Amino acid sequence: MKDFLLETFPNPERRGCPDDKTIQALAEDRLRADDSARLHVGSCSECYAEYRHYRLDWKEAKEAEAASVTPVLGPNAHISSALPLAAKRQTSRSKGSILAVAASVLVICGAAIAYRYQHQTSTSPVQIASTAPVDAKVDLFDAPTLRGVEDDSAPLEEVSLPAAVVQLSITLPRFSQSGQYEIEVSKDRAGKQLVAKGAGTAIESDGKVRVRVTLDLRAAKAGAYFLATVRGSDNGTYYYPLKVN
Repeated sequence: MKDFLLETFPNPERRGCPDDKTIQALAEDRLRADDSARLHVGSCSECYAEYRHYRLDWKEAKEAEAASVTPVLGPNAHISSALPLAAKRQTSRSKGSILAVAASVLVICGAAIAYRYQHQTSTSPVQIASTAPVDAKVDLFDAPTLRGVEDDSAPLEEVSLPAAVVQLSITLPRFSQSGQYEIEVSKDRAGKQLVAKGAGTAIESDGKVRVRVTLDLRAAKAGAYFLATVRGSDNGTYYYPLKVN
């Protein structure tokens, strides 16, 4: 358990670390149970190493202080019976110290695990699909287009793609030109809330122009998006409704 805390949470830059006095106070049980330093020590290997050092020094000092108290002995005849009793008391104190240190380690480890779980739960991105690429085709040859944010002149048929790494082959609309294109997926038609982006060279074949790109849609939640084709030569951009499943 001690090795776990010493190795699992490296923080060489010492970001957010409390000062030495705070760590020492924690090791000597002089801080409140809800003090934020407890959570930090449980999630910082460097601070935990200092905490353990202070904790062991404090325990040894307490044991030495307790051992320095000489019991009042009776007549010499009772010395032999008093010595084993003192030894037993010293052993009990040592066991108690070991148990106290172990209990502290368990408390800090529990705080570290709770912190790690809470942090991962709140910050981890949504992972929906596997990393295996999925092939998909979109045929826009006969589709009308929306050009610009305010263009709502014609209703468009919705395109669907899976929430995965998609190797996408797009047949561009009639009269499209070959050349370099960027394909974008965004939450808004202005392209400010970009979700995925890929680039490829459109090639004409059999009277149709096709471009192939790779889009990583694993972080996209299911819902409505816009698929945009951006021609590199003149930055001409056309939008199509997209549904991510």
